[in-house]
Amino acid sequence: MSENNRLPANMDLDAILRTLASLPKPEEQGQHQPQDSHLSHQLPTADPRLVGRSPQLQSIPKPQVRSSTPLIDPASIIDWKSGLRCVSKIAAQNPEFAASIRKLTKDQERNVSQWEAGRARLIEEQALKKENEQTHRAALSLPGLLENTPLLRTPEREQEELNQYDAKVYRASKAMVESQTSSLKVLGVPFFGVRPHLLTSEDEEIRIGADGSPTKITQGQVLELQRRMLTHLLDLYGD
Repeated sequence: MSENNRLPANMDLDAILRTLASLPKPEEQGQHQPQDSHLSHQLPTADPRLVGRSPQLQSIPKPQVRSSTPLIDPASIIDWKSGLRCVSKIAAQNPEFAASIRKLTKDQERNVSQWEAGRARLIEEQALKKENEQTHRAALSLPGLLENTPLLRTPEREQEELNQYDAKVYRASKAMVESQTSSLKVLGVPFFGVRPHLLTSEDEEIRIGADGSPTKITQGQVLELQRRMLTHLLDLYGD
C-alpha cells in the first residue's frame, strides 16, 4: 500500500465508519419531497413537556470490518509448507506484492552489475597505469637516472587495490542484504524476521511438535529457508 493511501495512526476508525453510515444514500441526495398540507395535520402534536429537550440520536450499529491480514503471523512460521501457504495468501491479498518483489530483484541485479563493472574498470586502469610507467621509464635514457628506483606499479600494489575494492563491495552487498531482508519482512514474507524465541543454537536438539513441524529452528536452517523462498519468488516474479 502506498503512503498516500494510509490512514493516520491516531484516526478513530469507528467514528469514520459511523459518519459514513449516517450519510444519505446516493439516490436520496438532492431529493427533497414536498410536504403535503394534509399530512401536516396528521402529525402528532409535540408534548409540551418535551419542549427544550434535545432529541436522542438513534444509535447506529458498527459495521463489521473484515481483516485482510494472514491468520498466522509470518514471523512465527518456521516450516516450509506453512511458509508457502502464507506467502501465497499474502500475494493474493496485496496487489502490490509482485511489483515489490520485482523491484527488489531489479535493484539487486543493478547493484551486482555495477560492482562487477567497477572491478573491471579498476583492472583496466591498473594495466593503463603500468603501461604508462614503463613508457615513461623508457623515455628517460640517461644512464643511472632510474637505477635502484623501484617500480610504482607492482603486482603487490595492484592486488592491494583490488582487495580494497572487494572490501568496499562486501560492505555494500552486506548493507543491501540487510535492506532487502527488512523489505521482505515488511511485506510479510516468511523466514525474514523469525521471532527470537523460535531460534535455537546449532548443537541443540530440534523438537518436533504434535503436528509434525519443528518447535524451534537454527539460524542455519533459517538461511536455507530464506534461500528457498527467494528462489520460489524469483520463479514466480522473475523475468
